[in-house]
Amino acid sequence: MGLKTLFKAGLMLDLYFFKNNRAAFISMLLWPYLVLSLILGMGTIFGNPESFKAKVGMEVDPIVYFVASTFVALSSIDVMWGVGGQILSQRWIGTLPYTLLAPYRTSVTLVVSYVPRYLLSISINILEFAPLIVIVSGAYQGVLKLGVLFLAATIGMFPLLGFSALFASLLLTIREESNILGWLNPIILLFSGAFYPAYLLPYWARLISQALPTTYTIELARTAALLSSPDLAHVTFLIGLLAGITVVYNFVAYLVIGAGERKAMREGAI
Repeated sequence: MGLKTLFKAGLMLDLYFFKNNRAAFISMLLWPYLVLSLILGMGTIFGNPESFKAKVGMEVDPIVYFVASTFVALSSIDVMWGVGGQILSQRWIGTLPYTLLAPYRTSVTLVVSYVPRYLLSISINILEFAPLIVIVSGAYQGVLKLGVLFLAATIGMFPLLGFSALFASLLLTIREESNILGWLNPIILLFSGAFYPAYLLPYWARLISQALPTTYTIELARTAALLSSPDLAHVTFLIGLLAGITVVYNFVAYLVIGAGERKAMREGAI
């Protein structure tokens, strides 16, 4: 079984899932706009665009701003569930022992089979939001902003893969059956600034946010919304930060998940 086979298997898994579960596919298409509507609705009830612009300190369109937040938040949740959550899912259905015994390391199997599914998912989401962004920002700026959003989601995937693999290693070594990611994901997104700019959080919360790769992915995506045209110097700086975080998280995950696999098989925690 080669890496190409793993890549193809991951892609075909989603394609056949969409084909055979049309209701789930329709729900997936509606979900981003439901989340965006909830965020904008709450903002309208408890505030107004002027107060939001005053808080942010810039002339920014709230719609594009929260489109960027929603897009990256959903993409981040997808990565954490697609890699880290797979350990729980496979443990629940009884296939985890087979994954551990596969020719490749568990981290490689989870990541390579997931990457095509992620790229398919963000491509669908970006196409969903494209008409709204083009209507609000105009054709030229809309295309630029969509390009930055896609770039942010693609580059932001790499450190999140290592970050999620660390959770996968933790879940391998403990006998935990509850849905940990169900309550952990919102906390991570909160500290990352998905719902509110991270620089407006308390000092102790900002320290946590600086260690999370999602913080910089969201910031990169919001560059498209905060400026009339993306600031290439700021984009380059954020890409460099994400590249450095990618190396750190993936290197640590590579070391840790191997130890997690050995411990899980030795202690029977699968």
